[in-house]
Amino acid sequence: MFEETELITPIGLDDLLDYVVHEQPLLMRDGRQIDFGGIALMDGKFIQCDFTDCNFEGVDLSRASFIKCRLDRAIFTDAKLTGASFLDCSLIAVEFCDCELSETQFLTGNLRSAGFERASFDRAIFVKAGLHLGNFKEAALDRSCLLDCELDGMSLAGAALTTITVTKAALNRVDISGIAIDTGLFAEADLSGLDLSGQSWQRCTFHQARFVGTNMAGAQLENSVFSECDFAGASLAGVKAKVAVFPKSRLDGVDLSGSDLTMANFAEASLSGAILDGSRLFAAYLGETDCRAARLEKCDLRQADLSHADLTGANLSAATFAHTKFHGARTEGTLFLGAGGSTIGTDQDRMIAEVYKPHRVALGDELNQGEG
Repeated sequence: MFEETELITPIGLDDLLDYVVHEQPLLMRDGRQIDFGGIALMDGKFIQCDFTDCNFEGVDLSRASFIKCRLDRAIFTDAKLTGASFLDCSLIAVEFCDCELSETQFLTGNLRSAGFERASFDRAIFVKAGLHLGNFKEAALDRSCLLDCELDGMSLAGAALTTITVTKAALNRVDISGIAIDTGLFAEADLSGLDLSGQSWQRCTFHQARFVGTNMAGAQLENSVFSECDFAGASLAGVKAKVAVFPKSRLDGVDLSGSDLTMANFAEASLSGAILDGSRLFAAYLGETDCRAARLEKCDLRQADLSHADLTGANLSAATFAHTKFHGARTEGTLFLGAGGSTIGTDQDRMIAEVYKPHRVALGDELNQGEG
């Protein structure tokens, strides 16, 4: 990043434009407080330059690149930044309000208190950028990425996120009130302690995310994936989660009562002591889940698959069944009082076949192949 101790030569606007016109990179020049208003700087290349307090309002910076430059407090309002890149720059308190940032790149660098209010992002990317106290209120981020960025104190209030990718982000330190999300990938994100009740997080994928103590009551989670996520102490009562997937997630003791979990998938999830009373689990998959002492009273379990689930001590009283599969399920101490409908029990031939696992047992022919 730009350092104050470096000696740079002052430059005026006319000389700077000569460099741009002749497609020459501008290296280590002092252009502080220059007013570029309305000037075209397409394809410009600026290296270790100081543009502190400059005005780029309305400037066309398409495909321009800034490398290790200082741009603190610069104004880019309404600028065109299609294909522009900022590599390891200081962008403290810069204003990008109402900008169009299509395929714009921010690689590392300090964007503390930068303003992106109402900005429009399309395939933009931030990589390991410092976005402390950044303002993204009412911004629109489409097909954009925030990869391993520091987001403490950042605001996404009222923002619209579509096909977004976020990695290793502490989102519980971000203002996401009123946010609208449709399709997103969140890897190792922390949303612990947030109030996400009633919010829409449809078609999102979360991998190893934390929702510890998070209130998601009434949230819309249709077609979303929660892989290996931690929901300890969270509330998901009344969620709409049709076709949602929770593989290997921790949901022990979580309140999921009154939820629509039609065709949801809980493969190998932990639901010990979870509360699902009155939930719709039509055609849901709970194979190999830990449902010990879970409450599933008055649940719709028609065509659900509970094969190999551990239902020890669970309460399925007044549940509704129709071709519900209990193949290999453990039901010691399980309550079925008032439950009704057809069920499919353990298939002994299938159980025997499942004991035999080819990836663990080498056959004679396979041994011979190995010797050859």
